[in-house]
Amino acid sequence: MSDNKNALAVIETAEKNGALICFDAKNGFSQVDLYRTEITEIAIDQDNDCFKINHKYMPKREVVDRIGEAAGVIFEDGETRSQTVDDPACGKHVVYTGSAQGRVRMSDGTWRKSSVAIYGFDPTLRAMLDYEVTELNAQTKVLHKMHYNEKTKKKERSAYGNTLATAIMEYQKHGQQRANTGARLRVIRELVGLPVALTEDQIKKPVVFGRIVQNTSYILQTPEGRVLATAMALGADIPALFGKKALTDGADSVEKVVKPKDNEAPPEGEAGDSQSNEPEFPDPEPEPETVKDEEFEHLTCILDEFLEQFKPSLNGKSKDGKNPYELGTAELNDPNATKKSREQMIIRIRAYLAKKGIEA
Repeated sequence: MSDNKNALAVIETAEKNGALICFDAKNGFSQVDLYRTEITEIAIDQDNDCFKINHKYMPKREVVDRIGEAAGVIFEDGETRSQTVDDPACGKHVVYTGSAQGRVRMSDGTWRKSSVAIYGFDPTLRAMLDYEVTELNAQTKVLHKMHYNEKTKKKERSAYGNTLATAIMEYQKHGQQRANTGARLRVIRELVGLPVALTEDQIKKPVVFGRIVQNTSYILQTPEGRVLATAMALGADIPALFGKKALTDGADSVEKVVKPKDNEAPPEGEAGDSQSNEPEFPDPEPEPETVKDEEFEHLTCILDEFLEQFKPSLNGKSKDGKNPYELGTAELNDPNATKKSREQMIIRIRAYLAKKGIEA
């Protein structure tokens, strides 16, 4: 198809220019004439379009919506809620949890649905990590952020700027939005391949997305397609346009054959009105979805923060040949994970970092 060739050429050009390609060029092109592939490049402004977290850039909600549209992601469900937790290190504070689910059209026209993505944002813990504080108390609340001193070649606390307490309040202002955005980004990452946060190098260049859309040119080549497309464009009522009787004749004729008249015995061997007085056998009640309790979600948030914050220190082989970052990620993505397994993984990571001289 010529459309596919043009799209492929756009992808190859963008790839040569160093753009981040969030599209499967081998399997993402439409295989039927009814659909076509559309390629979009999006430039993201690191100053105005993103939150800066741990030297990475997390796109804001309006940018995420643009990305979702360019990638063909249709969000079906989602919510953001807040809860108060009490942690020994952070004290009593608010944590925000966002959830989202979406779907994209595949190359054969079918739909692929994502899992329910959950993203927890803890403003207090995030600020403590940024300010390199392991315990929140009256003394640490007034500390200023660390900065790198070019003269001494060491990290020192600044004598000016926001304190930890004000940073927590700043993060809380956008807590709900960040939790919602994080969940939606995880849906896009699962369906498309976009990272939750972009690096300094990635944010400087455009990001390329592709989506499968209806091929209007092909649809308009058929008489039926032209009629239906024109009716939809004009907002016409299809049953009114073609006649309701024409659309229901088939169903009526089937009903006339199957349904006996009043006071008439049903055909032999078939169940009729003689059983109408029998009670219905009730269907089973749908089982409620398993909902993780608040403590489990809080532990998930802590583990996620550790993996993002200490990835360079965790992503490597330990003395016994294990990769702590990969094990932590596997625990985070395990659908059968429990509160106990979350706690044990956090304890193991803290112990490993402590042996490397890193406080967590």
